[in-house]
Amino acid sequence: MILVVLASAAASCDSGGKKQARVSGGTVVIGLLGDPKTLNPLVAASIESRSLIDLVFLKLLEEQSDFVSFKPKLARSWEFGADSLTVTFALRDDVVWADGASVTAHDVRFTWELQVDTLVAWPSRSVKERIEEVEVIDDYTVRFRFSGRYPYQLMDANDGVILPRHVLEKVPRGEIRVCEFGRSPLGNGPYKLARWESELYVELEKNPRYYERGLPRLDRVVFRIVPDMTALVTQLESGEIDCLESIPIDAVSEIRANHPQIRIYTYLSRQQLFIAWNLRHPLFRSRETRRALAMAVDTDEIIRTLWGGMARASDGPMHPILWAHDSSMMPVPFDPEGAKALLAANGWADHDGDGVLDNGGMRFEFEMIANQGNQLRTDVMTMTQEYLRRIGIRVVTRTFEWNTFVEKITGGDFESCVFGWKTATRADLTDLWRSTSVPPGGFNIARYENAAVDSLIDLARSSLDLDDARRLWFRCQRLIFDDQPVLFLAVPYEVVGLHRRYCEVKPNAIGFFANLPEWYEGEICP
Repeated sequence: MILVVLASAAASCDSGGKKQARVSGGTVVIGLLGDPKTLNPLVAASIESRSLIDLVFLKLLEEQSDFVSFKPKLARSWEFGADSLTVTFALRDDVVWADGASVTAHDVRFTWELQVDTLVAWPSRSVKERIEEVEVIDDYTVRFRFSGRYPYQLMDANDGVILPRHVLEKVPRGEIRVCEFGRSPLGNGPYKLARWESELYVELEKNPRYYERGLPRLDRVVFRIVPDMTALVTQLESGEIDCLESIPIDAVSEIRANHPQIRIYTYLSRQQLFIAWNLRHPLFRSRETRRALAMAVDTDEIIRTLWGGMARASDGPMHPILWAHDSSMMPVPFDPEGAKALLAANGWADHDGDGVLDNGGMRFEFEMIANQGNQLRTDVMTMTQEYLRRIGIRVVTRTFEWNTFVEKITGGDFESCVFGWKTATRADLTDLWRSTSVPPGGFNIARYENAAVDSLIDLARSSLDLDDARRLWFRCQRLIFDDQPVLFLAVPYEVVGLHRRYCEVKPNAIGFFANLPEWYEGEICP
C-alpha cells in the first residue's frame, strides 16, 4: 500500500489538557462537484454515488487497506471448504434493514442473482462470473461455490453491497436499473437517506437500527452539490462546507497560509486520469495515429503546470499501487517532430494548406469533452488542444453537466474525452480494457477490443501462482500500452481539506471516508 498522510488526525480533542469533544451528534457537510444521479448499487458508476452507497449499505466483509485482508462486517466469520472451491459465511443475526426487516442469507443469494443477471447488466458483473452458485444453508449461513480455485475468491464473493430481497424482488429484472430504488434506497448501513434535492444536496441521517453500538457518531452527513471547484474551495474556506476532496493544487498553499482551521491530507490516490479516444471513430482506428497523438502531448509539462508536481506520470493501464504494476514501463516520450513524421507516414498531410492535416478528404479535427466545474480537466483539454494544434490537428473543447457527460461517454456519443478512473483494490484490467466491458457491460469507454488482451486477462485472473499472474499482467499491460487506446496522463495525489474539529479521521488507500462512521466533532483536534 502506498499512503502518505501529511497531516494526521488524533483520536481525541484536547484543550488545556482536557478532552473537548462531543462523541455523538453533529453534522459534516461534504462538497461534491456532481449529483450522484442514483444510489442504486447495481447502476451507480460515479465516485459521488459510490461514496454515499458505502454509507447506506453493508458488504459481507470490510476490506482492509492492504488490499489483501478482511474484517467481519455483515458476516461474523467465513471458512473455505477443504477443496477451496467453496467459502461459507456465517452472518450476524442482529442486522436489519432500515425498515426493521432482518438481513438474511436470502438477501445475499438474491443480490448475487441480480448481479449476474444480464437483464440487470450490473457493470461489475465480470467479478461474479466464476461463482457458480450461492446456496442458502439457513437464514444466517450462506455458501458460495466457485468454478475453480483462484486468488480473488474471497474478494469476488465480497464485491458489491447486499441488497434487500423483500423490496427488489417485486421489481421486474428489466426495470431494476430505472426503478424508484435508485432515488429512495433501503439500506442496512450506518446511515439512511433523509432528503435529496437533485443538483443541490443529498442528506443522510443516522440509522437508528444500525447494529454497531455507538456508531455512527455523527447524526448527519450532508453532500452539498456545487458544480464548480472554485466555488467549492471558497465554501470550504468560509465554513459553508466542512470537507472537500480533490482540492486544486494552487489552492492548497492559500488554505494552509490563511485558513488554519482546515487540515490538509495528502496521499497517492487510486485515481488515474486519461484522455480517451473513441476507437469506433475513423480518426482513432490506427494504432500509429494514436501513438502520434501521445507523442505530441507533453504530459510532464501538464503535470508540472496543473498539478504542481502533486501527480506522477501514468505509465500504463495498471495503477502503481497494485502488486501487478509493471514499473519498468515508461510513458511515451514527448516528440512532436516524431509525431509529425509518424502521421505523415500514415497519409496525414496539409494538402490544402489550411493548417489542418487531412487524409483522403478527412480533416484531422475532433471534439474533446469533459465535465463542467472541473477546472483541472478543462485546463488539460486546453493544453492538449494547443499541443495538437502545433502538429496540425484541430481540437474543439466542450464541457457538459456531470450526468450528461457520463451519459455521453458511456453511450459512445463522443470523439475524445478527459476522464478519471478510480481503480479497484485488485490487480485486474477487466472493467476498463476487456472487450466485453464496453458499456453497459463495464467501463471500457474507449471501445477497445483486442482478443490477445482478453485472453491474457482471463489467464491472469485464474492463476493461483502470483509470480505467474504477474508475468501475464505484465504482458497484458504491454499490449494495451502499445495499442495506446487512451493517452495515459497522470496518477494524481489526493488532496483533501477537512475542518479540524472532526476527530478520529483515518483516511487510507480504500478511501478518505473509510471510517467516517467513527468520526466525531470536537473543538479542535490536534
